[in-house]
Amino acid sequence: MKKFFSKVKTEVTFKKAGEGHKLTEDTRSKAVQPRTPAERAHPSQGAQQAGAAALARLEQKDQSKTKRTSSAVRAAARAEAAEREAKSNANSPYATGTRTQSEPEVRDCAPVVLSVSGVRFICPLSGQSVPKEGLDQHKRECIVTYLIDSPVKMSATMIQSLNKGRDKVQVCVDTLRKYLENIMANPTEEKFRKIRLSNKAFQDRVATMEGHEEFLQATGFSLKELPHQDTVEPFWVLGEDKCDDLDSLKASADILTTTEPLKFKVDRMMQVLQPTDRVAEFRLPDAFYNLTTEEIKREQQDRTDAVQKSFQLRTKAMREREEQQNLRRYNFTLIRVRFPDNVLLQGVFRAQEKLSELVQFVREALVSDWLPFVLSSATGQRLEEEEVSFAELGLVPAAVVNFTWDPSIMADIAAQQGAASNNQYLKPELL
Repeated sequence: MKKFFSKVKTEVTFKKAGEGHKLTEDTRSKAVQPRTPAERAHPSQGAQQAGAAALARLEQKDQSKTKRTSSAVRAAARAEAAEREAKSNANSPYATGTRTQSEPEVRDCAPVVLSVSGVRFICPLSGQSVPKEGLDQHKRECIVTYLIDSPVKMSATMIQSLNKGRDKVQVCVDTLRKYLENIMANPTEEKFRKIRLSNKAFQDRVATMEGHEEFLQATGFSLKELPHQDTVEPFWVLGEDKCDDLDSLKASADILTTTEPLKFKVDRMMQVLQPTDRVAEFRLPDAFYNLTTEEIKREQQDRTDAVQKSFQLRTKAMREREEQQNLRRYNFTLIRVRFPDNVLLQGVFRAQEKLSELVQFVREALVSDWLPFVLSSATGQRLEEEEVSFAELGLVPAAVVNFTWDPSIMADIAAQQGAASNNQYLKPELL
């Protein structure tokens, strides 16, 4: 037993000592020495420079890779956003380009030079040229100025020209005429000479229309306070002396019925432009277009409906009605007439005016206004239907028209004179 434990003790001692030791060696007296790494040789100066260059190339490569990756990500994001924007605006006629919210809108800081400053009108009363923005104010001021000289005529003109809604205007005119006709039919009855202001029919048909007070005063009515149902109310009352002059009342009724709204003719704003490469470049003001805010909001829906209608069978009447609606999209058109010497004659017209207006406009500017001439479109098609509107001819909102003398007439002149030497077109005072 004693030998067994001695053997076990020897094996434990051997294992503790580890390899490379004798059993009789005292391992407790020796500490384990750490291994010291061999010292590396210091690189030469050339090796240091080569290493620095390699490291710089490596860092540049990594930065370039990161930069390309970021650019690619941003480009992909912009492309995706642009595609969504294009899909939403593909059917809109106002989409002039694709721009995402992350990209700032680039605007040209240079001022935009319009082909025409705006739209102006010629007043039929004063002959003045009035801008479209001040048209309503000028109407009122001009009518009031002439009201003193022609009170009945100008007050009737005021009713026709200063109120919107032709149906409401007509109801007002019919009601006022009815008042006068009742007086003429019953000149001795007092009830027909009085109009109570609080009367429902008067309030609904007449009271809201501008100019009705001026007309009643012009025909002899005056405001008075009269008793009515235990109270006092204002009345328009026609004097008894006025009832004796029935001819004057009839004349006032006729003027009221026959008077029409003031018709302001478009100021042609004639300009003569010298030859230029930008003959077909037009920059038009907003007044040339007839799109209201609501119409712009509905444009997307209208385009969607148009796609759906393209798959439907429609009658000729339906197609013509839609074409007429499209023709009313423009209010005005800017026409440039190009002469053989490349000089341009420019004028403004209503989109619904007839081609005959352009013919007259050109003729008034010619030196030889008696010679027949031909107008043709930019594609060479002769414009011969003078009773067709610019909108129907597709000459809206702007167009270039070519001028030539009638070839047959010029051939006759050449035969008689030996050569057609009429190379002067516009009047000298226009050049």
